[in-house]
Amino acid sequence: MTTVLTAIKPPVLFYPNFLSLVDDSDWFQKSQQLEWTRGEISMYGKTIPVPREESLFGDDLHYQYRGTKIEAEPWPGFLLEARDHIHSLSGYQFNFVVGNRYRTGKDSIGWHADNFPQIGKRPAIASLSLGSTRKFKLQHKDSGETVNYELESGSLLIMLPGCQEDWVHAVPKTARPVGERINWTFRPHVDAIGNSKQMPA
Repeated sequence: MTTVLTAIKPPVLFYPNFLSLVDDSDWFQKSQQLEWTRGEISMYGKTIPVPREESLFGDDLHYQYRGTKIEAEPWPGFLLEARDHIHSLSGYQFNFVVGNRYRTGKDSIGWHADNFPQIGKRPAIASLSLGSTRKFKLQHKDSGETVNYELESGSLLIMLPGCQEDWVHAVPKTARPVGERINWTFRPHVDAIGNSKQMPA
């Protein structure tokens, strides 16, 4: 379900039934079995735990993530399969994926744009959701108007080139009872793609 609170349409593609029910359940269980870590962030001069767990996989590259150089773990087979499906659907190429594990409604991610230099200018970013449904919010940087998506398990949302420049996004906390959700965001890396625009193949 999509709730539009703005006359400005965000540059996204949304596929609510990207996965079959079989892949949905199987890939969620495989995701749970992977290694997850809980990082730290600095806010107002204090270091606090990130309000979710994270994981990173990809090609044989070192990535600069949250100010730290990280060597991505090799692709699990099902995530490589997911990447290939998304490439076939969209034409966009991705060579690493960041996982976010929202264990309860208290886990979240605040307003931000994915504008790291290593993912290039005007990247496309594909977000695959598994597990419980959570609200995904997009807010236009200039007008402040918002668009909400209910990201159900097996859904795919692709933020197209230009989205990170003009919009911020968030998964807010929720007080309602909600189960675990795992989200995989597939991204480009300019060193592996070979250019800074990540053009569709």
